[in-house]
Amino acid sequence: MAASSSSDESSQRSVLFVRMIHFGIEVGVAMKAMAFWIWLETQGFQEIMRKILLHDDRFLTLLAKEAEDILSFLKQLSKNPISPDLMRFTPKLAEHFLSLNVILADKENALKGITEIYNGVCCVVLKDILERMGKQIIEGNVFSPLQKVKKLGSEKDGSRAKPIAPYAGSRLNPSAKEWNPVTERAAEENRCLFLTFSNGYPLTESQISRFFTMNYGSCVERVYVHWPEPKDQGAPPLFGKVVFTASYIPAMILNGKTEAKFWVDAKPLWGKRFKPKKRSGYK
Repeated sequence: MAASSSSDESSQRSVLFVRMIHFGIEVGVAMKAMAFWIWLETQGFQEIMRKILLHDDRFLTLLAKEAEDILSFLKQLSKNPISPDLMRFTPKLAEHFLSLNVILADKENALKGITEIYNGVCCVVLKDILERMGKQIIEGNVFSPLQKVKKLGSEKDGSRAKPIAPYAGSRLNPSAKEWNPVTERAAEENRCLFLTFSNGYPLTESQISRFFTMNYGSCVERVYVHWPEPKDQGAPPLFGKVVFTASYIPAMILNGKTEAKFWVDAKPLWGKRFKPKKRSGYK
């Protein structure tokens, strides 16, 4: 179960990162946000990624910009107290979220930890994801490592940290063509996972839909479970499929594997890429 949990966390991170890129958040901002959120998880704030995925794209944009502003403040290594206005949205992810001054009490160690995650995880794993997406990557720009942490008090005497500007909107391309989710999305067969159940442990459409929604956000278009005919004989279903709203979602859930195993309401569920030649029993 521990390995499965680790796999779920990895796929959630991938889905979240790609979702930000698809929505138009700059790659650099998305990477910094991911580094901050992963660091929060190491500090005991569990299921951050899953909780973020449950929110809409506007809230996701606010969270990403907020994370970028926090990192900008930390890089200044100012001795000034942190304004509570710097983190207004992230605390909504947990019922009892500590204040930013408590979480970042040791600014130097916090920045060091986030920098190590950015350079060791984000610049490797997320870069690989972008390459698989066919995105052009400019070395030395987006993926240049964050600067090493300087000691507190290394600023010149009399220098003061620049104030962080309040959020003034997302960094979306204003000249980008409006995206139509109906006419411009991928074919259904490219947005599916073929599902198989363990014999005697079937799952319903609602159970499957709830599982993927709770773990990856509002990403499910529909779920189909194949019931053997005639239904009155009571034979349990053995397979089905889930259709997602975008083609990158099944790819990120599989995370480079040909098949993934999930536990849904204590029942095993296997998912793999949907093959059109097997759709004879589907609606």
